[in-house]
Amino acid sequence: MKKLAIFVEGYTEVIFLERLLPEICGAHNIVVEHKAIRGGGKSGVTPRTLSIVKAAKEITDEKYYILIVDCGGDRLVASKIIEEHESLTKAGYSKIIGIRDLRPDFTIADIPRLEISLRKYIKTKLIPVDFILSIAEIESWFLAEFNHFEEIDPTLTINLIKINLGFDPSSDDMQLRSEPQSDLNNCYELVGKKYIKSDELTVDALDYDHIYITVQNRIPHLKKLISNIESFLT
Repeated sequence: MKKLAIFVEGYTEVIFLERLLPEICGAHNIVVEHKAIRGGGKSGVTPRTLSIVKAAKEITDEKYYILIVDCGGDRLVASKIIEEHESLTKAGYSKIIGIRDLRPDFTIADIPRLEISLRKYIKTKLIPVDFILSIAEIESWFLAEFNHFEEIDPTLTINLIKINLGFDPSSDDMQLRSEPQSDLNNCYELVGKKYIKSDELTVDALDYDHIYITVQNRIPHLKKLISNIESFLT
């Protein structure tokens, strides 16, 4: 069985991936498992724990296994990958993907420096590691999937957003928004609702077919993520 591990900063990314993976994987038989890793690190103050949040279904003849690891914070994605890199290599994984936001510590201008920093302690003799940056936050991807607004509320149209907030999610580059999470909440507030991180309302409203076919072409790092997963399946 071919195995892939994806490390993310939190639950929002986990549930997004759980919805996106079937769109990418299509007819491929895959098994997905969700674990949360907490503690550990060089300080040793808090014992390391790796707990199963959502167990994989019973494995039968599936050819692909994907482990999603919730690291509990964007600053921890790289360090947790470093800690688990050797054990995952020995366990027969073929690749590790790490997904993290830029905010609040970095801006778009910092990307080259951040990419160098993320790879600094990755051991090249072990399985490959690739980092995906959601710029500035994964909510920029949600903004770009503009079909979902009318799923949140039929009156939440692009025109309403343009008139009241001054930007167009259907045509503007959502990667340039400095605070996508706030933008998303501001959009929802136009119809008396709120965006709550880790709430499944938004990820359930997203049009994953639109993300896979169209939105990825507007967001290079999302395209990179999808390409990595497609490569894993070949």
